[in-house]
Amino acid sequence: MPWAAKQASKKKHYPLYFNLGADDAFAATAGILESLSHNQEYPMPETIFVSLTTETAVSIINRGVKSEDFINFLEIDVIPYIDKHYRTQPFRILASGERFGMAPLYGLIHKPQLFQAYIAISPWITAKSGLVSEFEAFLKSKKETSAFLWLSSGDEPKVAPNYNKLVSLLQQHAPENLEWKNAEYYQNISSVQSMLSLPNALVSLFADRVLASDSPVISAGVDSIKNYYQQLSENKYGYAISSENAMRDLGYAIFRDKGAKKAIEVFQININDYPDSPHVYATMARALTEDGDLPGALAMQKIASELATKQNDAWASYYKKVLSDIESKLSAK
Repeated sequence: MPWAAKQASKKKHYPLYFNLGADDAFAATAGILESLSHNQEYPMPETIFVSLTTETAVSIINRGVKSEDFINFLEIDVIPYIDKHYRTQPFRILASGERFGMAPLYGLIHKPQLFQAYIAISPWITAKSGLVSEFEAFLKSKKETSAFLWLSSGDEPKVAPNYNKLVSLLQQHAPENLEWKNAEYYQNISSVQSMLSLPNALVSLFADRVLASDSPVISAGVDSIKNYYQQLSENKYGYAISSENAMRDLGYAIFRDKGAKKAIEVFQININDYPDSPHVYATMARALTEDGDLPGALAMQKIASELATKQNDAWASYYKKVLSDIESKLSAK
């Protein structure tokens, strides 16, 4: 049972991404998770990636048991181990596809609060599994369920009838707080559509973490932003979701409308709230530069550069260049 966790701040904790039985797709999945999170965790946060091997999955299937046994195995054996040995957040994603694709659906049915998101990519839903009838009973009886469900399919005639039944049941009976999406990739072979489906699923899942710069929430000001992220943290994720980018965008909007001095007040809030982020200091340095305070900008950019380098941040080399530019401007005076 291999897993991997990216090195980062020792204070940081991470959501968990569980993948079942996809040895041949391990590198591709890890690459998608890295690609989507490396740029200031946009559009998704960094995660701890846990992958159960195909051998583990097949050994359970060969005992003639349902996919729900995967879920019991994860709940009793795997998740407690990961929580004990790694810095985890209480937000878990269960993803799988094709012959193991029923597992996320069984997870939603039998342990709807164990995971907060379920991704089933081209699940091979067999008639003898009884999953369709179980899914219908679940949707009709568990109206309080709050989770995210992503379903996707390709051009797979053998499994299309049962898959379509699931979509129809969701259209008719999905609980109010079950956010679900159905994506179809009929123009792509199975191996290709799975690589298209996963990044789209993750972008959709985490879309509420990053607001558009012209969002009404941002336009309404500091209190609006803080309230939005507090509600998001409490009601969906179970841990604090950063308002750093939204506050930065508010600062930039104020910068354009009212000038640097007013924007600096907002950027200072970000520094107070996120003192370990190199980006809040870089933003402040930019505002101070525009305000004509080069010594202050230099001090802020130096912190930004040092933090980015220490954290191996993707912006480290750029922040170092900006620091050099500010030093040159001061020397030229």
